Amino acid sequence: MSRAIIIGSINMDIVTYVQKHPKVGETIFCDDVKYFPGGKGSNQAISCKRLGCDTYMIGRVGNDEFGKQMIHFQKYEGISTKHVKKLDGELTGQAFITVSKDSQNSIIVMSGANLKWDDLFLEEITFKKEDVVISQFEVPNHVIEKAFMLAKENEAITILNPSPMRPISHQIKKNTDILIVNEIELEELTGKIDNIQDETTLFTHASLLIKSGYKTVIVTLGSAGVLLLSSKHKVIIKGHKVTPVDTTGAGDTFVGGIASGIIRGLDMIETVKFANIAASLSVTKEGAASSIPTIDEVNSII
Repeated sequence: MSRAIIIGSINMDIVTYVQKHPKVGETIFCDDVKYFPGGKGSNQAISCKRLGCDTYMIGRVGNDEFGKQMIHFQKYEGISTKHVKKLDGELTGQAFITVSKDSQNSIIVMSGANLKWDDLFLEEITFKKEDVVISQFEVPNHVIEKAFMLAKENEAITILNPSPMRPISHQIKKNTDILIVNEIELEELTGKIDNIQDETTLFTHASLLIKSGYKTVIVTLGSAGVLLLSSKHKVIIKGHKVTPVDTTGAGDTFVGGIASGIIRGLDMIETVKFANIAASLSVTKEGAASSIPTIDEVNSII
C-alpha cells in the first residue's frame, strides 16, 4: 500500500485564549492557556494517519521534554517515528498561538530543531512509486529540494503546502505535483486579489500558477470552499457549514485529507470534498492536532 511520508516541523503549541487580539504595545489578560502537539509537519502526519494512511514522519526535535512528548504522541497515534531525530543542544520547536473570542488566531513560531538538518537525512529513506510525499515551509529549502527530487525519481506524488510563505525555489517547484495554498498565499504568489468572492478573479490568479509549471493547484477559501484547478478540473467546491471554535490546524487537516483521498484511490473531486469536510470538522474543536477528525467521523458526514 502507498504511504504518506511527511517531511516537516514538529512543535509544541502553547495556546492562549483571549477576548481580542492585543494591539501593538497593548497588554491584555488571557482566559486560559493550554499545551497541544503541533508543528505543520506533525499536524499533517497526524491528519494523514487519522484519515486512513500508513504514515511516516521525517523530522527533528530537541533532546528535551517537549521532544520526548512529541515523539511519544506520534507513536501513540500510530505514526512511524524512526526518522525523527533527537538533537542534543537544540530546543524542540514551539509555537505561541493566540486565539480570540471570534475564533481567529495569530501565531509566533520558534523553529529550534526544525531548522537543524544535515545533508545525510535521506540516506535511510526509500520512497516508493505512488507514495505521497508532503512538505511545508517550516523546514529549510534544501531539505524539501532533496526530498522532492528523490521522491520524483521514484515516481512518488509530491504535495507542497508553502506555509509560512517564502519564495519557492525552482528546484522545489519543478518537483511539486500538487500545490496547496490559502487565498492569502495565492495573493503573495501571484499578486493582489481584488475580490476573493469573484470566481473569475480566483481562477485567473490560480491559472498563473498552472502556467508557471504546477500540475495541480488547490486554493482553500475558508468557509467559501475550495478551488481546484488542473488540466482536468476547473471547479470551486462549496464549503461545509459548521460553527467554528478554533481554526488552528484546519489547513493541515485539509492537506492530510488530500493525501488520504489520493492513497485510497478517490478521484480528485472526491478527494477535495473529503479533505474539505475533514478541515471543517477540525475547526469545531480546540487545538490543532487535538481537533483532527478520524476517517470514520468524516465518512459519517459524507
